[in-house]
Parts: sequence; structure tokens; C-alpha cells
Amino acid sequence: VFQEEDPLMAPNADHILDCQGQIYPAPILAAEKELGVMAAGKVLEVITTDANTRPDLRTWASKVGVEIVEITAADESGRYSFFVRKSAQVSARTDTAAATDESRLFLVVLKTGFEYTPIVRSAFMYAALAAAMEFETVVYCVQAGADTMVAGKIDALDESKPGKPTIRQRFSEALEMGVRVEVCEQTANVRGIAADDLVAGVELRGGAVLIDYASRAVGQLSF
Repeated sequence: VFQEEDPLMAPNADHILDCQGQIYPAPILAAEKELGVMAAGKVLEVITTDANTRPDLRTWASKVGVEIVEITAADESGRYSFFVRKSAQVSARTDTAAATDESRLFLVVLKTGFEYTPIVRSAFMYAALAAAMEFETVVYCVQAGADTMVAGKIDALDESKPGKPTIRQRFSEALEMGVRVEVCEQTANVRGIAADDLVAGVELRGGAVLIDYASRAVGQLSF
């Protein structure tokens, strides 16, 4: 079990990411990307001020096969660092090895619309986290959730408060992590949404696709 140590005793890092001021899960997502271009055995330090990042670090690290070297105590301003070492197993991961995981599909179903913006943001936040933990992740939008993916509405109807992430920001984080975002074609037909109306990166898919995803997914969340 690792211990939280004084920042003065922190280990040396080969790479440093400054994520101060970034809201969870952005520091974890940034770490995931940086580790992807690092060599095995190298240590990454991530400097952050968001206490909400801390509880997920061990779970995330165990899923992606990296070692938590240390988490420092927070200073007076709330700043702390977490240090992770990229393992040889991660760098040696091949497509063949990944294929043995046959279905590492994680499904997020979004049916809530702009009537409750925080729920929509949460759907994309958890999807990004699932992708960071190396699940093949899909956000499938039905009912009012389909409206949130309309280009003319995603910004105009977002009720996020100042200082909070927007739906667009959470959506972009998810896309950057490789999450697929899809809208039910039958829902789109009923609500008068055409493929050209959707935000870039979102696709229309039939309802049977959702049934297939649900039958294969190792985990599901519904918002």
C-alpha cells in the first residue's frame, strides 16, 4: 500500500504535467495521454489541485497497468502531485493481446436532455473515465439525450453554471479519449433530427445496435 508523503520527499519524474486548476477527471485523462507516448519504466508526475481526482487513482492505475509510485500530501493551496510509472506490460500490449479481452465494451445510455444539464455532463465524464481505464466505450443517446447532440443546441441550451465544465467540454474530453458517441436513428426520426444536424463526431445508429451493445457490454450506466 502506498503512502502519502511530504512533497519534499517526492521521487524524481521523467515527465511532468501541470494540471493545476483542471477539474476532475481532466488530470487522469491528461495522464493517460502522456503515458501513451512515454517509454516503459519512466515516471510521470501530475501536479493537480482537484481533490476529486485522488480517490480514483488506484482504480485507474490498476485497470491500465501502471504503478502508482507516490501521492504527495496537499500543500496550503491544495496542490499535490501523483507519480505513476509506466510498466513494461503496458508498452508491450499488442493488438493480439487486446483481442483476447474480447468484449471490453462499456455502454453509457444517455436519455436525459437539457432539462438537467449536470446529468448530461456526468454521462460524458464517466464515459471518458471508462475509456481511460481501457474499455471500448460508447455513449448511446436516446429520447431527450438525442437533443443534446444537435449542433444548434449543445451550446445554446446548456445551463452549466460559470466555473463548471460545459456539456461541450465533457463531450470533447470523451471524444479525445476515443469514446464513440451515437444517436438512435429512430429517436432522431421522431424528433426531426437529421445526420447533418449532429455535432461533429456523432453518428446515427439503429435501435438494434443498442440491444447488441447491451448484450455484450461488461458494464453499463444509464443517465
